[in-house]
Amino acid sequence: MSDMMKVFVGQELGHQIKENYPHMQYPPCLYAKVVGVKKKGEELYEATIKILGKNRQPDSRFPEVPNVATDIPVRKNEVVAIVLMYGECKPYIIGRCF
Repeated sequence: MSDMMKVFVGQELGHQIKENYPHMQYPPCLYAKVVGVKKKGEELYEATIKILGKNRQPDSRFPEVPNVATDIPVRKNEVVAIVLMYGECKPYIIGRCF
């Protein structure tokens, strides 16, 4: 009987996280590769990024994300650190990774 309860609780917990806390499914900070960049104004850049996994390989769960505004001077093919605010796919570049 206790195994059935464990299975039920596990399934319900997974459902609750997916529905109410989607931002908990992924790490809050990720690597991303800059696949394109345009300078917009004096100190503003607009980048297209590809999110990478822990091993810095492309993560197929995420598509390329265009129009990511940043004031950090980034270059094409550079690896950057990003955050996904509250689980939305609206990344914010917080710095370059070396």
